Amino acid sequence: MGAEYTPKQVRHLFFDREGQCCFYCGRALSWSLRGSMLAGGWSLHHRKGRRAGDSSYPNALILCGTGTTGCHGWVTEHPEEAFEMGLAIRRLATTEEYEPARVRVRREDRTWWLLTERGQAREVEASW
Repeated sequence: MGAEYTPKQVRHLFFDREGQCCFYCGRALSWSLRGSMLAGGWSLHHRKGRRAGDSSYPNALILCGTGTTGCHGWVTEHPEEAFEMGLAIRRLATTEEYEPARVRVRREDRTWWLLTERGQAREVEASW
């Protein structure tokens, strides 16, 4: 897959996978508000930064807000917590255990998920 996703891939593989909601908090989103700071706005978040060259499906999430607002902004502003929750993966972590398909990601409801190479999200455990 190329360095960027097509709009069709974003819609089918990520926006629809997340049920048209923020992957982390579950807030309902609107396709037409991509990149908007309005309520319902969202953006595609790369768990391992794009500069790391990972354009795999498990590396991307739909989050509300932009890189400075909403859940996407929270991930940007709180990198250590985001790493612990799998919302972000260290760019220099290159061993197999840090491949996005192997790194669990936690939602706000405390459930843990794995994102697959086929663009699916599978719940793997609850942390209660």
